[in-house]
Amino acid sequence: MRIAAVADVHSPRFLDGFRASIETIEAPDLFLLAGDMVDRGKAEEFAVVVDLITDVLGKDFPIVACFGNEEYTEIRDKIMAQVGDRVIILDEQARVLKIDGVRVGIVGTQGSLDQPTSWQRRNIPRIKRTFERRAQRAAFLLNEIAPQSDKRILLMHYSPCIETCEGENMRSFPWLGSRKFYSVVTKQKPDLVIHGHVHNSVNHEAMIGNTLVRNVAFPAVGSVTELDMWSN
Repeated sequence: MRIAAVADVHSPRFLDGFRASIETIEAPDLFLLAGDMVDRGKAEEFAVVVDLITDVLGKDFPIVACFGNEEYTEIRDKIMAQVGDRVIILDEQARVLKIDGVRVGIVGTQGSLDQPTSWQRRNIPRIKRTFERRAQRAAFLLNEIAPQSDKRILLMHYSPCIETCEGENMRSFPWLGSRKFYSVVTKQKPDLVIHGHVHNSVNHEAMIGNTLVRNVAFPAVGSVTELDMWSN
């Protein structure tokens, strides 16, 4: 199964580079968007990214997305209305898709931070509790879809582990990801975790037990990430 994944296009900031990258790849079986497709709440840019994917690669594969921190809560309904059924947006939700004969269960979440940013503390009521609930919700959903899934993917924006943040100041990890989600991964054991948010990573891949974790942030990787998973 060929999976393409990207995060942090921050359209229009990195849109030209993203366009150049997808023009070099073949249409995947599944395309994952791990948040921050838009820059600072520019809701209309989400559809621009989706249009680019379908114009270049076609429409014969599902596009599944989660939201990032720059897809502000107040613009999410607008984004979903604009993209319609072209994208499966999982906002603390799960979906099981049958792709090439494989039942793939996907849980989508923005994820959590160990420490809210100063902006989040000022602007989002009870943000610490929200971060706790997201981890609990992700664990619940991963467990719920397990009986219906041959493979499970956790699609998130923030990082679940320090390893894929290498290249950043490690003292910044509390603002890049959360140990709560590390625990979710170790306990629920999804087959694949896709995340973004970490722009300066130099190590884009890690293993948590038998779970592959990939940072697909475009500013870090410099291209769309391509994975060949679960081939016969």
